[in-house]
Amino acid sequence: MMQDTNSIPAVADSAPWYRSEALDVTVAGWFESLAASIESWGLGATAAGWVATAICIVGLGLACYVSNCITKWVIRHVVQRPFRDQQNHPINLLLKYKVITRLSHLVPLLILSYGLPLLQYLYVETWTQPLIDIYIIWIGVMILIGLIDVVEDVYESKGMESKFSIRGVTQAGKLVVVLLGGLLLVSVLFSRSPVYLLSGIGAAMAVILLIFRDTILGLVAGIQLNANRMIQVGDWVQMDSQKADGEVQEVTLTTVRIQNWDRTITLVPAYKMISESFINWQGMSRSGGRRIKRSIMIDMSTIRFADPQLIERCRGFRLVGSYVDERCREINDWNSEHGIEADLDVSGRAQTNVGIFRAYINHYLRSHPQIHQEGFTFLIRQLQPTDRGLPIELYVFTTDNRWVQYEEIQADIFDHLLAAAPQFGLRVFQSPSGHDFQSLGD
Repeated sequence: MMQDTNSIPAVADSAPWYRSEALDVTVAGWFESLAASIESWGLGATAAGWVATAICIVGLGLACYVSNCITKWVIRHVVQRPFRDQQNHPINLLLKYKVITRLSHLVPLLILSYGLPLLQYLYVETWTQPLIDIYIIWIGVMILIGLIDVVEDVYESKGMESKFSIRGVTQAGKLVVVLLGGLLLVSVLFSRSPVYLLSGIGAAMAVILLIFRDTILGLVAGIQLNANRMIQVGDWVQMDSQKADGEVQEVTLTTVRIQNWDRTITLVPAYKMISESFINWQGMSRSGGRRIKRSIMIDMSTIRFADPQLIERCRGFRLVGSYVDERCREINDWNSEHGIEADLDVSGRAQTNVGIFRAYINHYLRSHPQIHQEGFTFLIRQLQPTDRGLPIELYVFTTDNRWVQYEEIQADIFDHLLAAAPQFGLRVFQSPSGHDFQSLGD
């Protein structure tokens, strides 16, 4: 029987990149064969075409439904079940971030796309195929984002996050994937090549830079921060300009999340960490020592030469007894050599109470078990006298850099030294208070 070629629409002129035109012709041939078989039952060509179309719709629907069910069954029983007890197994991570689940959506979509030539009577391919392509693009974007999440999860589970944070890199990767997906989406909607659309981006670059300013700056800054190891998760960072002083919790594409020591959260733009200065205390944490840099202010009116009574008393101090004896011999020898009587001539050499006190501080810290004796700066020095007295500065490092323990060590040292100063005839300076003025009145 002759087939009415005028009743059967032609195959679509073009097919998507994943569908060959030869396959479209083959599928259309199946439809024509089905329509011809139905026409042989005594129906007209047009009626046979519509009946064949109805059969194809039901067949495509069943094929999509069955393929979806089979795919999900395979995921649950073949892919997922053997690895349920292995939380960090790559398969479980792929399931956790729905990579495999989203892959299952592609099976019915591809069946529907390949079967569109069967529905040529409805002329639906011109608007259905773009919808299918858009959904496939969306699924592809979500799968790639899921894979990036898997990479980040594996990286963090291996404990490498503290050495090099890839959060900014993964977010940049997601941004690139979304932008490429958006480009493909627009190309499908307007039936234009992505290359053609890219050629027009130059004109819109000013707008793009304005919209994505923080993102672009953050991306560049994030790469610099990570490549140069300037900041990592867990670092103690102090940035006064942003009122940030605490531990880095997260380094993202555009921001650095810092939990301050008062438990508040500060979000610092990543590019601020490049353009402005900040202090990273992590070097101190890794060194095993924490600096004490604090001064005792000595009232200069109490500074004097050490008299015999003070020298005799200091000889009884275990830490400086031998020092005082040695200095006395050294000074007496020098004065005798130059014919100077130290008690009568101020130009002679003599010990002072503040000098003995400074030596006491040095010997006290040298015998302290929680102060580094080697490998770190150890310095007891006088600073420039001020209207608040003579500063005796301690510049040493504790062996314990934990905050609470460090403060305990520092407080114990200064408790002792402040209480010991009067034993050397010295008075610690403090500004006059209300009690001092009241004493003057009395």
